Amino acid sequence: MTDATPVQSAPSRGLLARLPSLPVSLIIGIVLLAPLVVAAVAGGSLAPYPYDEMNIMSRLQPPGADFWFGTDEFGRDVFSRTLVGTGSSLVMGVAATALSLLAGVPLGLIAGYKGGRVGEAIMRAMDVLMSFPPILLGILVLAVTPPAQWKAIVAIGIVYVPQVVRLTRAITLELMQEEFITAARLRGESAAYILFHEILPNIWPPLAVEASLRVVFAILLGASLSFIGMGAQPPSSDWGLMISEARPFVEQAPWIALCPGFALATAVIGINLLGDGLRALLDPRNTGAH
Repeated sequence: MTDATPVQSAPSRGLLARLPSLPVSLIIGIVLLAPLVVAAVAGGSLAPYPYDEMNIMSRLQPPGADFWFGTDEFGRDVFSRTLVGTGSSLVMGVAATALSLLAGVPLGLIAGYKGGRVGEAIMRAMDVLMSFPPILLGILVLAVTPPAQWKAIVAIGIVYVPQVVRLTRAITLELMQEEFITAARLRGESAAYILFHEILPNIWPPLAVEASLRVVFAILLGASLSFIGMGAQPPSSDWGLMISEARPFVEQAPWIALCPGFALATAVIGINLLGDGLRALLDPRNTGAH
């Protein structure tokens, strides 16, 4: 009788080897953004002090054991304010980008699919909006009512609608020449079906990359509006507002501006790298390489 030989399982590394490799920029972007996302979700719980707690006896304290990144002119902990302000700044960028996508994608689909006078009217309206510098257009939208953060989100969303419309229209015009669109038309499918079941699923990869870039611009524009007093209002801990409030004390207490400035730079770099990684990951030319 022969001894039974135990069957050995295939090494697990074979499965891992078959997994697609992620772009380095995508990994670095995720690493940079992960702490900011945690701070945005749980910044109030992680902050060592309430973000709006004033202590005049501790005003303009340099970084130390009690206040890791020092205090501002009112004795408020700069680190706590930066943590809590992460949620405000990221929400502004993401919400404004979502608003621009919700408005821009349908308009771009209609302009590309319908063409003619309808498409021309939509694109000329977008050209009018694009003729204004983003910061000026944002100020114009906010100038008619008292400034508030939600109004800044709406203003920023409106500012970046034209870019989304132009990209969506350009991709739609390319897809209209494809055979599967012709087949859908010959089947008698409605325009709504073709737009949202045939074209829309094929344009989300470039839209995802565009959305990541729009988030960066939206965060920077939101910080700029808060910096000039048209966005978040005191005692908010928005990064742009914190940097604005730190201007009179830059030489005496530079840490007040450095902490939110570093957080803003980290967010911008991280989201840019994330967008570059998404572009490389979703590029059809790289599909066969994995």
